[in-house]
Formats: sequence, C-alpha cells, structure tokens
Amino acid sequence: MTAFYIARQPILDVQSNTFGYELLFRSTEKNCYDTSVDGDTATARVLVDTVVEAGLASIVGQSKAFINLTQRFLESPEMLELLEPGTCVLEVLEDVQVTDAVYAGVLSLRKMGHLIALDDFVDVEQFARLLPLAHIIKYDITQHSMEALAAHRLKDEEEGRLSLAERVETLEEFEALKLLGFHYYQGYYFAKPKVISGVKLPQNKVAILQLLAQISDPNASIEELAETLSHDVALSVRTLKYVNSPMCGLRNEVTSIRHAAVMLGREPIRNWVTLLVMTGMDDKPPELIKMALTRARFCQILAQHRNLDNDAMYFMIGLLSLLGVLIDTELQEALERLSISEEISVQLLNGEGEGGQMLGLVVRLEKPEVGIDAMPDIEINGPIYQQAIAWTETTFSLI
Repeated sequence: MTAFYIARQPILDVQSNTFGYELLFRSTEKNCYDTSVDGDTATARVLVDTVVEAGLASIVGQSKAFINLTQRFLESPEMLELLEPGTCVLEVLEDVQVTDAVYAGVLSLRKMGHLIALDDFVDVEQFARLLPLAHIIKYDITQHSMEALAAHRLKDEEEGRLSLAERVETLEEFEALKLLGFHYYQGYYFAKPKVISGVKLPQNKVAILQLLAQISDPNASIEELAETLSHDVALSVRTLKYVNSPMCGLRNEVTSIRHAAVMLGREPIRNWVTLLVMTGMDDKPPELIKMALTRARFCQILAQHRNLDNDAMYFMIGLLSLLGVLIDTELQEALERLSISEEISVQLLNGEGEGGQMLGLVVRLEKPEVGIDAMPDIEINGPIYQQAIAWTETTFSLI
C-alpha cells in the first residue's frame, strides 16, 4: 500500500470561524513542499488524493477547499469535472500567464458555479482580465504596505469582490487588518499547515495505459472500457467512489464498473484517467509513455495500410513493447502478468511476424542516426510515423 499526504491550513472569517482550508501537496509526513515535483503533478495529486482517496468531506468537512491551479489546469477546465461546484475555491497562482485559453478556462469554471480566487495578488495589470471573474483576492501582506492593502480592500468592495489576507503572523496584524475590513485571514498566527495522511491502493500502470489508449480509440466501446477498468482493483474502487460521490449527483448507488462507465461517458473517463496517469506514472518520463503510444499507433496505421485483419492487435503490440520498462521488470515477465496470447508474445519477444517487423521499423525510425534514408518504403513509413506522433501529442494534450 502507498501513503498519501496532504497539508491543510485553515482560513478564518472576521469572527475567527473556519471558512475553508487551503490544501497543499506534500510527498512525505514532513511539512514541507517537495521541489522535485512539478506544479501540474502536485495539483493532480491533491485533486485525486482529497476527492477520491480520502473524500473531500473528510478533509474539510462543510468548509470550502482552496485548491491551487496551475496554467495547465486552467487551460483545461474539463479536468476539474470531478469537483462539485460550490465546494471549492479555485486559486489562480501568481505565476500564471493570462492567455486567451486561461481566460476562457476561468470563465468556464465560474459559469460552472466554482468560486475563483487570485492568489498572492500584486500585479493589477497582469490579472486585469481575470479581476471581473474573481470572487476572492488573496493578498500576501508582506508584499504590501497597510496603506496599499486598505486601497486594495476598498477597490475589491467597490467591484463586488471579497478580500483575504494571508501570512498573518501576529495579533497586531490581525487587528489592523480587521479594521481595514478584510473578510478572510490565513497565516501562522492562527495555525501552521497540518499534514493529513492516509493509505491509497496501488495503481496498475498497465491498466491505466491500456485505458488511456482505449479512450483515444474512437472504435472502443463502453463495454471494452468497463472491461479494462474492472481488471484493476485500484482503478475500480476509485471509479466507483467517484461515481457514487455527491459531486456526481446520482440518486441510486452504482455498484458495477460497466454501469459506472456508462454513467460517466467517454470524455469524463478520459479526463479521469488522465489525472490517474499524471499521479500514477510520475516516476517515469512522460516521453517514455508517449513513445509507447506512438509505437502503438504506428503499428495500427501500418496494419491498416497493409489491409491486415485486426489492426487493434498491432496497436497492442506497439503499446506493450515498452511495458517492461514502464513497470520495471523484464518484458517476458510483464507479458505473463497480462496473460497475453502466444501470437502477440512471439511477435513482441522474438520479433517475428508482421508485428515484429513493424516494431523493427518503428525502432529504426526512433533512431534516425542509423540511416532511415535507406529504410525500405520510407516514403510510406515516414508519413505514418509522423501521423502516429501527431496522434500521441493529441492524446497527451491534457497532460
């Protein structure tokens, strides 16, 4: 079993009642941020660990959950469908570049009913486009004079926003900010972040990879997606917990994986699995997963070009060619875990048959220094390889 860690810091109102908790990523029981983890992965882990592993209510009760969002999540608001509108305050981090995609994403999140906050607000010009969409502005009081804070608070009131003072560390600061009319307060004066931990089920990386590939295949049926989900206990439990959570708003409990897949639909499952990929394969370079999917798509398109039966089998051959590396074991042992057919195993392990020949081609295309100009049918294989790369990039556009 694997542990998860989340730090939460209370946010109080003017009467010192708890309004919400800011949820912060932690990788160990030590109460410090792990700088080796990028912001996108940290956000994904907070989302999965709080909503699915622990349950949001068990972390924040009836209070609001303040969650930091990176550029990628703001530009892809569909990734946040697992959050029930009204339960969270979504924070736009101070280093976000306000692109057209970010603006559209924040607007979409607000229209969904989510509360929007601008974090560590300093640069009015930088966030000018987002100010009309924000419900709450957070001010790091160490970055402003009291006079400036007073002016900001009055401006917020005039424009219908609430003001939150963070990094409040003394009673004197708290009293002064109350006199200025701030609505919410956060800082060491009230409480330091407290680490909450729990145990989560181990993820089957193979099942996640298969499901991600299936979701990107327009010919894959809901029944096939449900079959892949049911092969892994962790994926099944997480999916059922998500579907039966209050945020999905279902009246009757869903008890089967097939029913869950039908209730969610293709796109929500795609977004859900994307989150699982981000949180479950962070120990592997994304380029390695992309390579596996590129090989899979190359073999599939080439099989179609050659009018071979069962192009899905060749997709699987390409996908599984890097399985051993992805799950840290020998390929033969990895294939035995999946109970792969003898036909596929022979082509993968011995390079035999059409599939083995296709793998030889794509491996050569990955290493142009060996001289792809001399490769047979490069005028056919080259464009197919480029198609496969483009497909993979589209599949990974949310990651």
